[in-house]
Amino acid sequence: MVDDLLKNRNFVGDTRPEVIAVLGEPEKTGYFKSYDLVYWLGPERGFMGIDSEWLIMKLNSEKRVSECRIASD
Repeated sequence: MVDDLLKNRNFVGDTRPEVIAVLGEPEKTGYFKSYDLVYWLGPERGFMGIDSEWLIMKLNSEKRVSECRIASD
């Protein structure tokens, strides 16, 4: 599902309020502290998914998304 979202919706260049209007406010987490917006997606996909997958975004000095990707912990 998130793959389809990212395929059809590029968040790069969006402001924080624009992202939150689409995805909602991210929950507080201790993961990926160098990122500004961190969304837990669920257990890692695949046969032996023991980690979690996350949608992580960095904001630049203009407070716009400069990086958006899926990561696992």
